[in-house]
Amino acid sequence: MASTLKGSVLITGANGGLGSAFASNFLNSPQAEEYRPLFTVRNPATARGLQAVLKKAPNDLKYEVLPLDLGSLENVRTLARDINERVANGTLDPIRALVLNAAFQDASSEALKPQMFTKEGYEMAFGANYLANFVLVLGLLQSMDKEHGRIVFVTSWTHDAFDPRNGTPPIFNGEEFKTMFTSAEALSKGIEYKDDAWAAGMRRYGASKLLGVMYELQRRLESDPALSNISVLSMDPGAMGGTGIAKRAPLLIRFLAQIMIPLLQNIAVYFSSNGSMRPTWKSARDLMLASFDENYLGVRPKAVYLNGSVKATSSAESRDEDKQKQLWEESLKLAMIRDGETALENWK
Repeated sequence: MASTLKGSVLITGANGGLGSAFASNFLNSPQAEEYRPLFTVRNPATARGLQAVLKKAPNDLKYEVLPLDLGSLENVRTLARDINERVANGTLDPIRALVLNAAFQDASSEALKPQMFTKEGYEMAFGANYLANFVLVLGLLQSMDKEHGRIVFVTSWTHDAFDPRNGTPPIFNGEEFKTMFTSAEALSKGIEYKDDAWAAGMRRYGASKLLGVMYELQRRLESDPALSNISVLSMDPGAMGGTGIAKRAPLLIRFLAQIMIPLLQNIAVYFSSNGSMRPTWKSARDLMLASFDENYLGVRPKAVYLNGSVKATSSAESRDEDKQKQLWEESLKLAMIRDGETALENWK
């Protein structure tokens, strides 16, 4: 029996604060009748945030919760293969939006040195926030909607060392920290610092977000006749309190993230809808816009950077074409991309 759906929507980190808010927003949107959501989480059995959202879903809604460990490239490849097989045999519709939302952050008191690594031995922020997404995207390109597919990276203002919002507390306080990318190899090992553990962890997090913003993927898609209509976007959701991402942070930062910001963000957003503090429901709406909007963004918004719901400009470093090409080539080696693993014609 042929599917009556127009496609699928896959989001990583669907149990987190923004992920579960996106799930809730999606389930209550017109798109829920047109697209099957694929919610990926590390462990479906313990995904309580997502479970609470799904309990309120309509009984006839078609959705799936899939396990995905971004700390294992083998696990990422397995998921991509499974989805590709299902799209190829017609039991799953092509992916209309691939939303790369899951994130790891360690800015604890021990974070002067990297504390956690992926199964392949890469520093966890680099591995989970960037390299796993690189492998997932390349692996799933054959299953994307070739006419209207969108790949949406959830980024952060920490990708820009010159953004003034990184000054409280200071993260890039020193000229030696202003250049965030010198090589993927260096970032994959985990850069050690000597000044401040909070800043050290946030620099590694910011660098991983910078790598996701770089535009080489869109350029290569543009030159592939079969994939040239696929759009790549990045969206900065702002500072969202209560999401749990700051659980590996100093006590003061945890207090601000879990107590103070949640108290203030619902008020602040009405005075400045794309200001620094935003509740997850607002950023979830912005993710929906990035995934589906055709009025403001156009039918095929290529290499678009969004600050919340408005178009913006990413960092100068992210727009450096030499660095973009260098990152791509080094990522292929670190991820060990092989022939036949991606539908992208000019991946090498």
